Amino acid sequence: MLAKLTTLGRQHSGLLIFTTLILISGLFSHLLSESYVLDGGRQQVSLPAKLLLALSYLLSASLFLIFWQQFKERVTIVVWLWLALLLWAGMSILLGQFNIYAIIRYAGLVGCTLAGFMLYAATDNIKQVLYVFLWLTVAIVLANIVVLGPSGMIDWTADNVKGLFYQKNLLGHNSFLSMLIASFSFVAFKGGYRYLSVAIFFLAAWLLLLSDSMTSNLLVIIVVMTILAVLLIRRYSWGWQLVLSLLVVMVLTLTIYGAELFNLVGKNTTFTGRTNIWAEYGALIEQRLLFGHGYGAYPEQLTVWLRVGPHSGYVEFIYYLGLVGVSLFFGILVGIIKAACQIIKSQNFAFESYFIMSFLAAFFALNITETYLLNRSGLLWPLFVYLSLHLAWLVQQSGDEEIECKS
Repeated sequence: MLAKLTTLGRQHSGLLIFTTLILISGLFSHLLSESYVLDGGRQQVSLPAKLLLALSYLLSASLFLIFWQQFKERVTIVVWLWLALLLWAGMSILLGQFNIYAIIRYAGLVGCTLAGFMLYAATDNIKQVLYVFLWLTVAIVLANIVVLGPSGMIDWTADNVKGLFYQKNLLGHNSFLSMLIASFSFVAFKGGYRYLSVAIFFLAAWLLLLSDSMTSNLLVIIVVMTILAVLLIRRYSWGWQLVLSLLVVMVLTLTIYGAELFNLVGKNTTFTGRTNIWAEYGALIEQRLLFGHGYGAYPEQLTVWLRVGPHSGYVEFIYYLGLVGVSLFFGILVGIIKAACQIIKSQNFAFESYFIMSFLAAFFALNITETYLLNRSGLLWPLFVYLSLHLAWLVQQSGDEEIECKS
């Protein structure tokens, strides 16, 4: 019986992976949570939405077990670092804010991270993952179009357009991800998939325009700059020097003329009040700098600024897990950077290098002002976990030889 189920799971792995990720994407969390239940000052999704998330975690675990043998052949040092980070996240709860809610949140973190592990075990290359994500973006874009309706889609003057999400930035971020996936799907696939990719790209771009999300628009610019940087590095021996020089110039320009540039686009240097939030969380971080307050911990005394959350993945990370967690995550980042440098220099790995660097640049930039690290739902965190694992495996496979494309 078990062998038959395993065989069926392998035969229909694509559909099962899609089902797992569409449940974990948060799509149903927003559709089923018209009124949010407050818990500790934060918005919580409805019980049916939580049950669907739990189902997605169960499917991730099942698929991971089905492809366990394949996973064992791909174990790298980054795998152990991820396991150590998850273990420390659990330990941080015991040392910090220990309650049933924190345990439930931790289970969500493990489940969402396991989705990345599942992608790593159940797929052979990035294009397989991209294929699944293309259909995920189709579902998310169409769901937002249905929620907005014809009048909402053509009213480009409307303010605070959120689609099926509870804030406009979430619509913007998901639209940006859809544009990124559609762009690379157009390059990766042929035939009807190219037409589908074009349609999804322009529909997602329109949703991004309606959302009026400044951070999402900046991500588009960051991705374009990243692709140009990778192109320079791959084609010219002096590419690294030029890119680093331009990066230094950009940082200096933002440092010296940052206030004027923010005013030019209608923003201020507080990032819409975020620096005030970071200052209050910074004071809490100093209280437990080494071990953190524990994964999923809420501030005991909620001020006006603390009530809205950290609004930075990096601030939230160190608040939760302290310097111990940061050191483990730094080890993972070193593995990512090492692998990324190798694939950029590889002559056989052009498509993957452009996609990976585009996503990573956007993901790291987004976490400056948003919280997408250590997530319990959504598509960005599982995709980030998958890419970190896949990159490390490619480096291990290549050794001192040139990386060969596994597609």
